[in-house]
Amino acid sequence: MTMQFRKGGLGSSTIVVSAEAWAKRDKAAGAKRLRIDHLNMASRGAVERLAKDTSAPKPGWYCLRVMTGRENAVEKCLNAGDVESLVVMTNECKVVRRGRVKIVPPRPVICGYVLVYCSPIPAATMGLMHVDDVIDIVGGAIRPYRADEKSILRFKEMASEGKYDASVRKAHGFMVEENVRVSDGPFASFPGTITEINDEHHRVKVDVMIFGRLTPVDLDIDQIEKI
Repeated sequence: MTMQFRKGGLGSSTIVVSAEAWAKRDKAAGAKRLRIDHLNMASRGAVERLAKDTSAPKPGWYCLRVMTGRENAVEKCLNAGDVESLVVMTNECKVVRRGRVKIVPPRPVICGYVLVYCSPIPAATMGLMHVDDVIDIVGGAIRPYRADEKSILRFKEMASEGKYDASVRKAHGFMVEENVRVSDGPFASFPGTITEINDEHHRVKVDVMIFGRLTPVDLDIDQIEKI
């Protein structure tokens, strides 16, 4: 197929596009439409429809593992697709460090994760997996881990009240390789092992055991407790 265009009125050029190139373009467009259709199955409208279907899985909160630093971008993309999503954030606050007042902006309490409320049918999980910067779904796409709704509500309340803000810093007695338990958030009550502690930012990395699978999680130190 041949496409012609005139640029600046000074001359003309001819671009020859092969049938193979057109086929690739059509394939990419079709794949994009398929991803959008699948993501629609995780939308609020789909959740309402599936809630009336007794054979469909019960809707709930599920955890997407995403690229660290891209939590808000993923949430924005999901919201644009009418998918109920949540990134629990700290509050902006002021801290004094080295004699200077510093404004600490809001940040995700749990880095690298986005919560999604949907019915985990295959089409929905496939759509979620194809969102840019999404790595996987905790528990796997076939039988994803469903977080306790009461724990999610409590988690949001504590974050809103400032429990995880930078201005709230407590001494701790945790050590690397120590076995601990997650105390709140979507992974509440699960055991794990500390792999890294960042005292400056009051953060801790924990390998959490969820239904027999190790899941790396970056948490606020106040989200873990000793066993």
